[in-house]
Amino acid sequence: SQRNGIDPNGKASIHRPNNPNTLARAAAATPSNITYRFYGHSGGYALTGTTKVYVVYYGTWSSTQINIISVLISNLGNSSWFNIEKTYYSQLTDTSPKVSVSGSLVLGGSWTLSSSAFGTALTGNTIPSAFAYYVSVGALPNDKGGIYLWLSSPEISESSTVVGGSFLADYCGYHYRFSVGNTFYVYGFIGNPKKYIGYGCDPYTINPSISPNGDLGVDAMASVISHEVVEAMSNPFSNAWGDSNGNENADKCAWDFGTYYAAPNKGKYNIYIGGKYYLIQRNWNAKTQACAQSA
Repeated sequence: SQRNGIDPNGKASIHRPNNPNTLARAAAATPSNITYRFYGHSGGYALTGTTKVYVVYYGTWSSTQINIISVLISNLGNSSWFNIEKTYYSQLTDTSPKVSVSGSLVLGGSWTLSSSAFGTALTGNTIPSAFAYYVSVGALPNDKGGIYLWLSSPEISESSTVVGGSFLADYCGYHYRFSVGNTFYVYGFIGNPKKYIGYGCDPYTINPSISPNGDLGVDAMASVISHEVVEAMSNPFSNAWGDSNGNENADKCAWDFGTYYAAPNKGKYNIYIGGKYYLIQRNWNAKTQACAQSA
């Protein structure tokens, strides 16, 4: 369901570049401004300080693949791309001061988890329940201001009764919430689309066979991870930033990569951080009300 036009599930959309119906709907869509929501006199909640990201790598991951993601998360917060997120703010009430996003992103830690833990077919509420358990027993840090990411490898299928739908069929990733006692936390899921390149969760029209770090699946995940992280910051609990069509900030620029260049291996990129090349979608600037690559 939606609340005041904001999609509480924060799903990263499937992109069907060769589907004329999808393209026609996109062309006919009228952009609407993104706004901060008030419920009566109470404002929503955004993550404005330094935000730690805790990553669980589920399934089969190589150290090279983990490094691609770790470098991204460790350096994204210091990029001009992330400055777009600093056009957002949190405001407790309609008369209280606006608190702008001013912090950075920090990699709070990485954990690998074998698929023997929950199998290769994740269903129902497995992911939020697992996060709740691991936080409650101290296996993961207890940080209500952090973002917990569950990243799965190509052999893992995923469907969720919590957000509704399944990976690759309905979404490329999403963010939502889990709880421990009366405390809510933000988490996200992003899957690896390597087995289904060209089916809608990778920039196939730009990088059909070569990606900037030489891994089509993980490189595709990098953009969806960035998408979900900035949405989780500006609208962590579905009551802050959104437009009248139910879109969060990164939704409004989904699969829009702006200007890109050729990396040394000929894969296309638009951001160079931490010594690595990434192709990351643009994000919506709340001040200019337009997609941007930097601010």
